[in-house]
Amino acid sequence: MRRQTVTLKDVARAAQVSLSTASEALSGTGRMTEATREAVLRAAAALQYRPNAVARGLRTGLVQSIGLHHLHAGDRFASHYFREFVTGALEGSQAGDYDLTLLSSNPQVPRNRVPRVDGVIIADPIGDDLRAAELLASGLPVVAGEHPPPGMPAFPVVAADHEAALRRILDHALAQGITRPAFIGPDANSGWGVLLRGAFLAWCEENGLPGVTRESRFGNLDTAEHEAQVGELLTAEPSVDLLVMSSEPLALGALAALRDRGLVPCADILLACCGDGPMLSVTDPTITGVDMHPRALGRACAELLIRVIENEGETPERRTLLPAEIHWRRSTTRARDGHPAV
Repeated sequence: MRRQTVTLKDVARAAQVSLSTASEALSGTGRMTEATREAVLRAAAALQYRPNAVARGLRTGLVQSIGLHHLHAGDRFASHYFREFVTGALEGSQAGDYDLTLLSSNPQVPRNRVPRVDGVIIADPIGDDLRAAELLASGLPVVAGEHPPPGMPAFPVVAADHEAALRRILDHALAQGITRPAFIGPDANSGWGVLLRGAFLAWCEENGLPGVTRESRFGNLDTAEHEAQVGELLTAEPSVDLLVMSSEPLALGALAALRDRGLVPCADILLACCGDGPMLSVTDPTITGVDMHPRALGRACAELLIRVIENEGETPERRTLLPAEIHWRRSTTRARDGHPAV
């Protein structure tokens, strides 16, 4: 026999209150005594009442869903970072009783409509991302996972503390005796790239070292392209003895470029990556990387967005920095007397 659906009217009758009082008590709104609110909650629990999502949406104007946008979402599902970020965003949305929708990121298909969500997470905001610009102009609440590039409007941001991690890596390399550091990372389209490059150059100036920088294309997973770029840098700057890179594909390309030139990691040049990935722990040598804890980052983005949607006083200027963990590996320990680093 099919169980009869318990309605809000049943709860109100059991608690001996009006329908509107029952609704306000269950939503945590309205003015009433604590005894009345508790009576409604006890009645709802006893009857195993489940709110009707459609009715709740009509009352609040919400669809109980948040969107996740990433310019390179299709390609980035091959990325350990993005898979973990999505998992975290799903955890955060579920904890708030919201659905998570992965939004179309194809800039060639005009949308001409606002997605049916209550707010949007923009993961890794990019300056020339047309879809992100449409979402920002839509009026929907937005939270960014990582720093936006210059020129984007203000909105709440959740990011890893990249600068602190980068400075620790550079300080460690300086203690190893490096004199000519280089950095390769995303151009001004990426707020993450702008932050890393600025922090790198500031550290070099503070320590009286001539820093070398090169720009890469954000989201580029082509290891061969990275190999060619690193090769060009090493040809132009043969005295570089520390190479800091932004991504796992870039680091893998760098190893190939070093091999082609007969350079020995740890002996001729130290390597570090401002991101991390499974491959960096199995290369020879293993490569020091920064774990941005993307799962925690995705969850924090979803939780913050839900607070923004529900008008809990979050400001557009808010910046939340999460700790970034450095996984120290062989690539940042100088080999001595021809012996490999340990």
